[in-house]
Amino acid sequence: MGCRDKTVINIAGDGCFRMNMNEIATATRYNIPIVQVIINNHVLGMVRQWQTLFYGKRYSQTILNDSVDFVKLSEAMGAKAYKVTQKEELEPVLREAVSLNIPVVIECQISCDEKVFPMVSPGAPIADAFDDTDLKIN
Repeated sequence: MGCRDKTVINIAGDGCFRMNMNEIATATRYNIPIVQVIINNHVLGMVRQWQTLFYGKRYSQTILNDSVDFVKLSEAMGAKAYKVTQKEELEPVLREAVSLNIPVVIECQISCDEKVFPMVSPGAPIADAFDDTDLKIN
């Protein structure tokens, strides 16, 4: 709202979006042309990544593999919505979404085992952030 001349793209995981999806209703109510990209891996990604890397793949309470349809949900709140299942689909959909100048949601399906870097080990300071290249060294 403060920078109407700027393109705003918000990227969030499906768990995060579930906690804040009401913002799409606000965007449509006031015609705020935000593009919301949902990285949908059907899990609470950061916690699952910790469970994979630090807790011996002992998964607990992170699986969200259910039938929530974020496209229908977004359309029900008045936004234009797309589902992307292949990397090659993203660029043209994103370009179209920006060009529409209306609230748009793009759901991107990815594997539950995709990782997000950089990250910090549980209890470690931010100065100790690492990425996938650091994992290959060890």
